[in-house]
Amino acid sequence: MKKLLAVGLVLALSGCGGGYDSLPPQVSDGNGGTIGAGGTFPTDKGDWKYRSVSNEDGVFSLSASIYATNTYTVPKYPNLKQRSWIELEKRKMANDTISKRFTIFAPEEVKCTPNCDIRIKFNGNTATYSFLQSTEGVLTPVSEQSSSELFDKTVQSNKATVYLPIVGLSKEFGSEFNLRGYDAAKMKFISE
Repeated sequence: MKKLLAVGLVLALSGCGGGYDSLPPQVSDGNGGTIGAGGTFPTDKGDWKYRSVSNEDGVFSLSASIYATNTYTVPKYPNLKQRSWIELEKRKMANDTISKRFTIFAPEEVKCTPNCDIRIKFNGNTATYSFLQSTEGVLTPVSEQSSSELFDKTVQSNKATVYLPIVGLSKEFGSEFNLRGYDAAKMKFISE
């Protein structure tokens, strides 16, 4: 009799749904947390990638890159979406000084022949910087001072928007970046 009562109770609860089958599925955020419908990432870190280059004298180049969180439609191929990215590099020079480089990669042709002004917003403050396009879609600041300044602003900010003048789009595209979670320790030379 107890078994029949238990089975009946289970059937009754499953018929009502028990409340759990109507909840949105939980999805891993990739950082050990979970999100559901309308949820946010608990850690909310950007997806930074790091690498280093060395020779017989040791590590001489450290770099970090991060992709935009949004995509744009490629003008020539409406079914294709592209995403820009930023790369930061610290390079140890022969005289032991360290240079800082900031580069924007736009996978499509940009209206910069050979240079243009690009607006960048860091944490709500927008400024305009002059860039050169030496290779299609690869944009570098016109001066080392500007490159170093942009490097520092990137690592000190939580978010950024880079307004790219993509050829074929009617207006600039705002590539948005989540810069949280930058690991300064991975971008530090032993001698620093």
